[in-house]
Amino acid sequence: MVSVRGVAPVLLLVIATSVLAQSATAPPRDLHRIGDHWTAYYPPDPATYPPGARTHTIVRGDTLWDLAQQYYGSAYLWPQLWESNTWITDAHWIYPGDVLLVEGEAGIPRQVADLPLEAVTPRLEGEDVFSTEPSDTGLPVARFQAERNPIPLATESDLYCYGYIGHPDEVMPNYIESHEDLDVKYVPRSIPEMPGSAATDDLIYVRGGAETGLVAGETYLTVLPGDLVLHPVTGAVLGRQYHYTGQVRILCTEDGRSRAIVTQACREIRIGSRLKPVPQLPIPIARIPDLPEWCDPPSGRTSGFIVDSRDWTLGVVEGNLVQIDLGREDRLEPGDFLTVFRPSPRADQPRIVLGQIGILTTEARTATAIVLAARREMIVGDQVEIR
Repeated sequence: MVSVRGVAPVLLLVIATSVLAQSATAPPRDLHRIGDHWTAYYPPDPATYPPGARTHTIVRGDTLWDLAQQYYGSAYLWPQLWESNTWITDAHWIYPGDVLLVEGEAGIPRQVADLPLEAVTPRLEGEDVFSTEPSDTGLPVARFQAERNPIPLATESDLYCYGYIGHPDEVMPNYIESHEDLDVKYVPRSIPEMPGSAATDDLIYVRGGAETGLVAGETYLTVLPGDLVLHPVTGAVLGRQYHYTGQVRILCTEDGRSRAIVTQACREIRIGSRLKPVPQLPIPIARIPDLPEWCDPPSGRTSGFIVDSRDWTLGVVEGNLVQIDLGREDRLEPGDFLTVFRPSPRADQPRIVLGQIGILTTEARTATAIVLAARREMIVGDQVEIR
């Protein structure tokens, strides 16, 4: 979490992502006075911000996390606010009196429906919308000039209602044991007893307490272990698919048992679902590049495969979430882009470019991505290459 402090800063919380648990950096030491306040940065004069830009003067207690919730409607879009103010060199530290650019040319893009027609109609007269540049083969390649602002690549649901590929035997000792309302949540006379599923606001009992790490008042993900994920080409075990099914808040802990309430349900929350602390996963903010052109050669960078997808194995198109067999160990990070391709059925022809995916979260050897563009349908087993 990004924090704010005065002249004598005090370290607060730091975001810990699934990419890598990060430790807070040391506070900047070289403070200087600008106007009526002290800061470690050299923020631009607010008078230089774009006409009509919306600004926010930082006050004690502000965080980029809270300000993103206030202005963008989602705290997980705090990287958008940081990217709009690149003079903040360390996102862990911001200072009262500095003025943030919230909306304007660098702010979050407005919806197309809110813009006048002329703002979304391509302007072709009097300007070159195509340019040429040499490729690796030495041949000129046509390029369409299209300026893009950074946009969020996903939603909170994409991050917290899918899951990840993890160790086949990942240890999660706490699990949902039973429902508070047995008469309603269990089907009578079923053999064996058939448990129902929990929904938002349901009360549940959890096996585990303070001795197994549960803390009253904290929120936890409900995780349903799934099947082993096998590599579509080699057949090797990549790990187990762990499905995020919802979130629960612990109300109180007892010896070996806790009571909780379901605060969010992505799908059926079953008896036996495991509990895991909620990671704070920032939504990646990035400028989406164009798809590689037909004449573009491969990048030559690290390549892998689509190994799983949410709900679909065939007909994966724009907006679908997929898992790939590349991760942190391959220097992959949220916000990176990969080309999806398939070898041509003709040995004498180059590969077929299918589309593009953007990385949302990473594990050591796998990553979750979203399909951002699809020239044609993709399938599990198609190849990916880092852009």
